[in-house]
Amino acid sequence: MIITFAHYKGGTGKTTSCISTAGFLVKHGYKVLIIDLDPQANTTTGLGVDKETITKNMYHVMNKRVDLKNIIIAGPIENLHIAPSKQELELAKLSKYQKKADAEILKNAIAKVEAYYDFILIDTPPVHGHFIINGLAAADKVIIILDPGIFSLEGIETLQNAFGNFFNKIGLKLNIDAALITKSSGFKLFGKDPAKEVRDEAAILLGRQTYLIPYSDLIYNTHLWGLPISHLKPKSKVGKAYQRFTEDIIKEYETKKHVEKELGLEDD
Repeated sequence: MIITFAHYKGGTGKTTSCISTAGFLVKHGYKVLIIDLDPQANTTTGLGVDKETITKNMYHVMNKRVDLKNIIIAGPIENLHIAPSKQELELAKLSKYQKKADAEILKNAIAKVEAYYDFILIDTPPVHGHFIINGLAAADKVIIILDPGIFSLEGIETLQNAFGNFFNKIGLKLNIDAALITKSSGFKLFGKDPAKEVRDEAAILLGRQTYLIPYSDLIYNTHLWGLPISHLKPKSKVGKAYQRFTEDIIKEYETKKHVEKELGLEDD
């Protein structure tokens, strides 16, 4: 299953959510690849990788010069692999963006390694439309990451309108499957919790499941130590929140596998 974490702006918690979900998937016994599609490379460094030691990264994949399998490195925990990024990824831009093939560079790259993993998670950047589009086009599930701010719901409409219209133009379909509202503090304004208000409105807009992820200083420590919250403080409030989200993903994945087996659709 390929899962893309997306939002059009930075600071919402995409990287943290991607890493945390990967960690809990690994703890449940799955093989996981994280693709860092952000030139800032926060996922790469957040998993303890020294960018200066990397010779090949997602820049080379997106320029179609190197196969994805040739840049993958081991993560800090067993069964977690990383397709790392560096700032040079910013240079991998297309002069034109008019064909379906332009949106499926990443999807085609993933096809060559997909059989080796149970889950492939993609962390997308803010702003860089080229990478967001490729991340969305490759995904089986799209998870939008929202903060509890008053304007956060605009992110849903931006993705659905701006990217949805483009996808329709080139013959692809955009489906946002769920939303995570991160950095929920429990703070109340006039007796109401802004994070819960955003969660409820997002559920109405999407018609899909939404999740609250509490704010925690522990997230800083996960990046400092280069480990997901699943392997640093899994019993913390934020850890339990990501675990619940991950368990729902696992249920969907296992149900899909069961149905495919019953129908004889599994790969040999």
